[in-house]
Amino acid sequence: MKNIRFDFTCSRQVPLYAHLCNQYLNYDALNISIGCDGLHDFGQHSYFIEAQGEQTQLEQLADAIAADFLISAWLIDSGIKVIDEPQGGKTLLPYSQSGSSPAIAPFCQQCYPLIGDNQSAKFGALDLACPCCKGETQLTPAQKALTLSDIKAMAQGLLTQGPLTLAAADDLQLSLTPFALPLGERPQLLICNPNTLNAHFCLNDAQVLALSSIEKPLICARPTQEHDKLSAPLYDICFAYSRVILVLAEVLRQKGIDWVYIQGQHNRPKLAWLDGAWAQIASKDLGSTQAQTKHFIAPEPLREKVSLHGYQAQWEAAKRSRSHQGELSVAVLPQSNEATHAANTFAANTGAANGEIEHAGTPHSSDTENHTIADAALFSALLNGKFTSHRQAKNAAVIYLSHTHASQIVTCDNKGDTELFFALPELPDNGYEIFHQLDSSPQKAVAQKFKSLFPDDYLKLLSLKLHGRRDNLQSLWAIAAILIGLNPQDETQSQEKLSDALIAAAMRYHGANAPRIDYPLTKGEAHRSLNWCKTLGTVLSFRIAGNDDPSQLAFAMQDSLADYLSNWLEHIDLNIGVHNVALAGNELTNETLCKRISLRLGKNFPLVINRSLDLDGDNLAVGALYVKQRQLNTHD
Repeated sequence: MKNIRFDFTCSRQVPLYAHLCNQYLNYDALNISIGCDGLHDFGQHSYFIEAQGEQTQLEQLADAIAADFLISAWLIDSGIKVIDEPQGGKTLLPYSQSGSSPAIAPFCQQCYPLIGDNQSAKFGALDLACPCCKGETQLTPAQKALTLSDIKAMAQGLLTQGPLTLAAADDLQLSLTPFALPLGERPQLLICNPNTLNAHFCLNDAQVLALSSIEKPLICARPTQEHDKLSAPLYDICFAYSRVILVLAEVLRQKGIDWVYIQGQHNRPKLAWLDGAWAQIASKDLGSTQAQTKHFIAPEPLREKVSLHGYQAQWEAAKRSRSHQGELSVAVLPQSNEATHAANTFAANTGAANGEIEHAGTPHSSDTENHTIADAALFSALLNGKFTSHRQAKNAAVIYLSHTHASQIVTCDNKGDTELFFALPELPDNGYEIFHQLDSSPQKAVAQKFKSLFPDDYLKLLSLKLHGRRDNLQSLWAIAAILIGLNPQDETQSQEKLSDALIAAAMRYHGANAPRIDYPLTKGEAHRSLNWCKTLGTVLSFRIAGNDDPSQLAFAMQDSLADYLSNWLEHIDLNIGVHNVALAGNELTNETLCKRISLRLGKNFPLVINRSLDLDGDNLAVGALYVKQRQLNTHD
């Protein structure tokens, strides 16, 4: 007789694993106990099942668990070990289940082959009852009424009549051709035939596993080089995520369709690979207006449960209601005076009414003084299981890289006081002014040589228009993409597509060496910034000198920036002592930059990421509860 323990360690809560552990309490062949190490809102969760029995019985149990515990994007380790005494119990593990964001997958290893395989007698039976996942309970009356014939007719309509709107699936739109996307959005694809995935996209094992995981997330992927149909630099792709979409995708696969364009309220989480594991960039699709409610138990001294309600929806609604980008509306509905004060402090610190932070397209002078958002990102990251109180958040720094808010580096000393160390500068909003500033700087010689040697690229630079926030890497990448000759042929290319072109080019480079691009600091009255003319002048110097490999220069920009970040953090460490470096912000979708940051900084500093929250979303609302109030000069 042996006592065996099966462990599943996850970077955040995985409700399906709690659900499965609960189900194994009904496993009659053995005496089962279950548990979870880390029943808190932040930090790792290790779900476990324990059993005592003979070798044969335990082998059968192991086979059953291996089949039931489908891969989660949040799974970071699993194992089996012999234990002396069981540590678990018979108490059911708690987990949340909401209609807007279901905790349990709508199909699993038991019902998927029946519903989704066209060779099955039950193919297309959406309301098939599953004793494991109970996915049928997630169906709306309209979805239950759909038959296989209805879905086949939808597929045929898509093929013959054009774009299809699925009224029974949150009005999801599908098309065989690209949609006209709002500014800032990347094309999204539903993969109908996973077997041909590698023929269309360059993916690693971790990305394929994530796509197949129970979360069915959106993963940023680069199409194979010179693909004859996929012309965008990068795509956000996902697998079928509901019973309706599962059957429709299989019908389309039978008709020879490998993928279709999608847009709408599908609520797929967007993930990025960061320091060896997945992190969530956004809670849901940016086009969605469906409100969500999130609950968390705030670490000391905020003991009360706090509800973050409608946060993302209000944020996006605010962005759509204005002509510029970058607004954030945080609605915190606290249940304690202390939490109320913290939430009000967040609004007061930003000089905004009703918790709304507005960043216009004009100079962001308030941002250069106000680093509240970066502070919030820092505190939320440090609360990820490492600290039980915000008072322990000391000797740390945050690298907050965002195209939605000011990109900054903020330090936290041994007293817990924060200070702005670095902020990216606001770049000009048009190519004429960009070239004029280059031509008026010490980079004049290389700017003039660029003009004479590459007249087509020079003209495309002059036609460049940057919109929204421009104090971010996305704007810098867009300019650099033109300077190194990456700008696509389409004259309507946005800064997002240009930035994606540079990021995709960097992903293509697999060499061992790359030029060093300068990222020199400028010292202002309050903080440091970047001499962007020198940075772009270095890029031009290498191109003029004969470097005709855009992918190498694109990679060099990522690698050199990571190296400079590491050097800056070492400088900060000498002054205040840095025990942890937090990473946050939606610019971390940049796969190459994340890898280089992990390599360069990870050698010297522990990197901290709160994987329990978004990297640029609800983490700001949570971290805001711990931001100290500061009296600042702000303007509307």
